[in-house]
Amino acid sequence: MTKSSMKELEKVRGYIYSCRKCGVCRYKMTGRVPYVCPVKKASPGFENFSSRGKMLLAQALLEGQIQPSAGLARAAYSCTLCGNCMTQCGATDPDTRKPLVDNTAVVEAMRADLLRECPDLIDEAYRRVLAHTRQYGNPWGMPRSARGKWSKGLTIKDAQKEHADVLLFVGCTMGLNPELARRAHRAAAVLQAAGVDFAMLGAAEPCCGSVQKRIGDTELASEMISGNIKLLNNTGCETIVTLCAGCCNMLKTQYTGLTAKVYHLVEYLARLIKDKKIILAKSRGLTVAYHDPCHLGRHLGVFDPPRAILKALPGITLVERAATRENTICCGAGGGMRLFEGGAFAQDMGREAVQAAHEAGAEAIVSACPFCETNLEAAAQGLEAPLPVYDIIDLVYDGAGLTG
Repeated sequence: MTKSSMKELEKVRGYIYSCRKCGVCRYKMTGRVPYVCPVKKASPGFENFSSRGKMLLAQALLEGQIQPSAGLARAAYSCTLCGNCMTQCGATDPDTRKPLVDNTAVVEAMRADLLRECPDLIDEAYRRVLAHTRQYGNPWGMPRSARGKWSKGLTIKDAQKEHADVLLFVGCTMGLNPELARRAHRAAAVLQAAGVDFAMLGAAEPCCGSVQKRIGDTELASEMISGNIKLLNNTGCETIVTLCAGCCNMLKTQYTGLTAKVYHLVEYLARLIKDKKIILAKSRGLTVAYHDPCHLGRHLGVFDPPRAILKALPGITLVERAATRENTICCGAGGGMRLFEGGAFAQDMGREAVQAAHEAGAEAIVSACPFCETNLEAAAQGLEAPLPVYDIIDLVYDGAGLTG
């Protein structure tokens, strides 16, 4: 692997050399930041598990001081891409306030170069996800025909046949996972009750490409994005509402040329509740902590809408963990970590997040991302007193008095 073959790392060279390798991302600890990197916390703590270690490895690879190896690939993939290292770094452009060092972009670039040039070094679990995408159009290997099953029992416009102002973009994880699909069904039921004119793509809904990009297949992700933009624009919708934080981040930041405005469901619901198009009357006595998904919170700055929804729900008491909002510790599922070494690290990180909610006095934990919820639910089972995990749509559905 030569310098000329490291195309993606070359693109982020500026970030690599802007990093002073000071170690704030490794050692910082305050009352609001118990630790920066969830992977380092869940691991033996060696340098390669920290953000600084990955920046050092990327620089050494770029300069030809080291060559690709299984150990290097393991280090590159031991990252949730949560971005907390960037938040805590504090190195920002004084004019734009944007980070001078985008650690997640560097890790993604390193993965892309390794995957392209040395695919045999990459764990089979990641390559299987990419093979599933090429065969089935989604990372989970589910048949395309299964995409619309979540809507059984509902009458929803077909976006390819009828115009609607809003397109409900369910996403692969929530739409294809039988245990999560009921939440997609509930989201649609709430929108219908609010009188929203919306449609869905059903079996034609594409994968957004987020998982593929994070794993490192930039070419596949680019192909998907290009085709998806045409498909979504052809629906003529003015607004796209996503149920997945990863989909929302991907569509908002990577889909140049998309004509519709993109919102996560929590942003859209908060407005409907404020405009009294959704009446929350049913009371449910429950103290909850909200877990900010990294893609929605830290990466997109969506912190207030979900909290506004929870505060509007009768009987719901919201408590905050010590590390919350932009300081929220990743659930452990991001960046493909549920595939890393069988998901053991991911569950350890998730247990820390659930335990923090328990310590804050929460009786349940709420989020707005299927990846977060899946990992938090799995992690909670390893605790003495496991907390239930809800998607915020579960509480809105219940609070609106809907059934089924």
